[in-house]
Amino acid sequence: MLKLNKVAILVKTSLQFDGRVISQIDNLSKNFKNTEFRIFLLSDGPFDLSFNNNCHVDEISLITRRAPKSSLFQLFKVLEFGFKAFLKIKKFDPDILHVHDDTACFGAIFYKLFFSKKIIIYDDHELKYVRPKSFNDKISFLIEKFMYKISNIIIVANYERKRLASVIYNNKNIIIHENYFFNRQTNKLKNSNLINLEKKINLLRSENKKIILHQGQITEIRGSKDIVLLVNNLPENFKVLLIGINYYDYQKFLKIINKSKKNVVVFGGFIDYHHIKEVYKIIDYCLIIYKNLNLNNKYCAPNRVYLAYYFGKPIIANKENPVLSDFVKKTGCGTLFDVNSNLELMFNLLQHLPTFTDQLYLKNDINPKKIVDVYNKLIKA
Repeated sequence: MLKLNKVAILVKTSLQFDGRVISQIDNLSKNFKNTEFRIFLLSDGPFDLSFNNNCHVDEISLITRRAPKSSLFQLFKVLEFGFKAFLKIKKFDPDILHVHDDTACFGAIFYKLFFSKKIIIYDDHELKYVRPKSFNDKISFLIEKFMYKISNIIIVANYERKRLASVIYNNKNIIIHENYFFNRQTNKLKNSNLINLEKKINLLRSENKKIILHQGQITEIRGSKDIVLLVNNLPENFKVLLIGINYYDYQKFLKIINKSKKNVVVFGGFIDYHHIKEVYKIIDYCLIIYKNLNLNNKYCAPNRVYLAYYFGKPIIANKENPVLSDFVKKTGCGTLFDVNSNLELMFNLLQHLPTFTDQLYLKNDINPKKIVDVYNKLIKA
């Protein structure tokens, strides 16, 4: 039986916005109060988070981050991150090393090569390198394949990805941990951007405007053409709110829609994970588009689906995506469209959708129990 004294969590992320990582850390440290959790973090931005007393963040800084952006320097960054992570993890000497996503693989591989009996959990957030084309992607694919081989347990975000990964990487020891919304309590005050946004949206709602939320970058793979199509056909009583996007990209988007529709798009900026629920509470619909341009997108697992569902907000999704399409059909939580859809009819039907709830998705103890069960399984092995 494993005695769980220390757990190392290795991750490169913008922790302030990463609900998947935050929820796992919170629930593990809460359920294993006598275990020390150390987060070895290469941060993609500033963060202001507090965790349970048995959980500490150890930031990793890279000299190579000052280097120019190129594939050559990117290799040096990956190697420096892996080597520094290895040294810190070696010094900490954990019972379990929990690795999040492929960007943190090198540190784990170095560690496993020197300490082969140590337990590794690999949470594969995305299947980015399936069917790789470029040389760099082919190398990344081989690295991730090796990560699947050396890990004791693999975690993925949905059934479709589990099925795909089990075939591609020939690994059967894969469990599913969905991106369900984790309602994290916080004492953090709202910043001025969020306060002003809430006032703006509430004013629009007082004028009987319907608010469609789009969260994240507007790119080809995230359906930029579909979003333009929807915006250009919006009824007069609808507005589109964009969050998770910077002001420069917002201005670029305004240039590709009809001039007469520029006033229907509202800029919301970036909202951190603790306060994202405040936005979902005051919108009416959520627009989620994932084009089938690669297998990672085709078998997507966006937490925005569960956020919208948690707060009972109808989802507008692209019909071609099998995961989104199946979810909407199964739950009756929204509508699907494509370029041939009658958008006037769709917007009219949206306004008459019945409210919905589903305790399976609203119960907040599903995912915490899953990740805790993973650790209990390892402890008892």
